[in-house]
Amino acid sequence: MMTLLPQHGFVQPAILVFVSYGLRYLVFAAIAFFSVDPSRHPRIGYNSLERPANFSLPLNIRRELKQALLTLTAFTLIVAVLFGYGLIGSSRLYYQISDHPLWWFWVSIPVMILLHDTFFYWLHRAMHSRLLFELCHRPHHESLFPTSFTAYSFGWLEAFAEGISVVIIVFIIPVHLLAFMIFQTIAIAYNVYGHCGRDFLPPSARHHWLGRWFNTSSLHAHHHRYGHGNYSFYFTFWDRMMGTLRPAPHSL
Repeated sequence: MMTLLPQHGFVQPAILVFVSYGLRYLVFAAIAFFSVDPSRHPRIGYNSLERPANFSLPLNIRRELKQALLTLTAFTLIVAVLFGYGLIGSSRLYYQISDHPLWWFWVSIPVMILLHDTFFYWLHRAMHSRLLFELCHRPHHESLFPTSFTAYSFGWLEAFAEGISVVIIVFIIPVHLLAFMIFQTIAIAYNVYGHCGRDFLPPSARHHWLGRWFNTSSLHAHHHRYGHGNYSFYFTFWDRMMGTLRPAPHSL
């Protein structure tokens, strides 16, 4: 007899994802906020974008945390479906390091980052189309002057899209679970940096042969302030190639 109910255990992995992703987000965001948020007047770096005098930081963070809870719920539901309906068994996720060469364990991490950067650029750019922006992306851009807590501040449709764009990687290339966790830790750390309101790369980095290829907090702050351009996550490669890199204070 056919059933639409999940036939495999999903509660444990779903809870594990909700707790681990939630704690990782809160820890990274809180550390960034209390150490380098412009409101703390840190001595390192410089402000990505000046906030107006009437900016309400508490109200902004409260809204971002509520939306982050929605995002974590969406991530949890994705994992519940993958495990509950046995879809994870069709992925290329592996658990024994010996299943693939050891060098691939380490190489797979930058490969995942490059894939994620590509998927994110095109998803992000699509969400800035007139139809999808209103449908998906507007809640994230309610943070006109982002904080580190903006990192997971999505509407529910964007949260599902962001989660699926990451999960799809394990269906494309073989990925060890630990390597995937390292990749996701790098992702949230860079996400928090991009929204923290503070930049640390010297302004001269925009002219450096290597530094010019890294996305910065200044570039992403410019994106939030003006709502277009700078769609990439980690690097400026796609923005430069597609002509969507926009100027920002201290960075180009």
